[in-house]
Amino acid sequence: MNTFPDRLLIEARDASIQLEQLAVDDLDRNIDGYLQPNWRTRRMIESWRSYVASNGRSTEADYANFRSAYSETEGRSNKVFSDVLASHIRNIPYDMATTVFSDYVKKPGDKGDTAVTMLNGEDGEDQNADAWAKVINGAARHLELYGWWKSKVLLPDTIVKSLSNKIMNQLVKDNGDAVQAAVEGKDGAPMQIKLNSRFATSFDEMYEIASDPLLMSIVQAYMGVPPIFNTPVSILNSFVKAKNTKALSDTAQLFHHDMHRLGFVKVFVYLTDVELSSGPHTLVRGTHRKRPPHLWADGRHSDDAIAQAGLADDVVQITGKAGTVMLVDTSCLHKGAHPESESRLLASIQYTNSLFGKPIAMSDRKVETSLTSRNEGIHEVAALVRKYAMKSGARFMQNFI
Repeated sequence: MNTFPDRLLIEARDASIQLEQLAVDDLDRNIDGYLQPNWRTRRMIESWRSYVASNGRSTEADYANFRSAYSETEGRSNKVFSDVLASHIRNIPYDMATTVFSDYVKKPGDKGDTAVTMLNGEDGEDQNADAWAKVINGAARHLELYGWWKSKVLLPDTIVKSLSNKIMNQLVKDNGDAVQAAVEGKDGAPMQIKLNSRFATSFDEMYEIASDPLLMSIVQAYMGVPPIFNTPVSILNSFVKAKNTKALSDTAQLFHHDMHRLGFVKVFVYLTDVELSSGPHTLVRGTHRKRPPHLWADGRHSDDAIAQAGLADDVVQITGKAGTVMLVDTSCLHKGAHPESESRLLASIQYTNSLFGKPIAMSDRKVETSLTSRNEGIHEVAALVRKYAMKSGARFMQNFI
């Protein structure tokens, strides 16, 4: 095996991590000017320095402190650390010629004039920006203000069907008749079935969706840095009746915030039609920026708690046909609504600005592991990682190199 190209990828991954040293040094010098003095944020700087020095390794203790700092500072620790990181990492352009969302920008008739399809208040204030810039900036503004953005253009049906078939086939292999029981909402069926992550990372479609230049451009405009591919997930939710509140909590069907990384955006893809009765993704808009102090605490929150906090009018339920794509900053309060009469299948990928935070399993490093492994499955995934590292950069695939 010629390991030379893989060695270059590993070096590029480590170099990408080392760039974060600039942000660490900046925070170390200036943190008291950026944030009200806080012991946990000081510890975060030390932990981030250790993460960089070890080329991407964190501890559970560091991660626990990371989450506590987020709650204690009401989100400001992650916001400040992310802004400082963005000031030291250069943005890169993405070529819109290859996006599957090309219908967002159309050239009608023979005039050659470019029309822009607008959604979610994307008003394109900058009349000098080109059409794609208006779409990208409008989507990023919507994320900034409300915590989410939904594409008006669906994914191509071929991608939706291919990914859906792969996921369902693997779920049946792993779970047998329980999958059909969940789809039909039979008594005793599991409320939720997750695809093992090692299979989610082996599906070309997951990488193809995540590397789309429109999605990456929107996320870069929002986070201020080129995004990193992280945490591909596929989930089947059944409309079987929930036994109790704990069952809803265990399946993320109570309001909560995510907090694995400094800054992140998730792309959710509906692989079945999702109406109000089939468990739409539900969020409390704007709560990634502002919420009552007690709702910054880690943990789950009931619908009643959201209502009592005066946020009932800010609850958004996102429906859509199979192929619907949405970007969500899941540091806002959110949940998957429990399906009432139809089951729901979705795929999700997280974009992040850094992998500092939740420890990364060494098994996630597919390219590095493939150098010494005899497992054919590892080599297949490593080949996908190489493919998309060449397409979208080593930083994009940093998690899996």
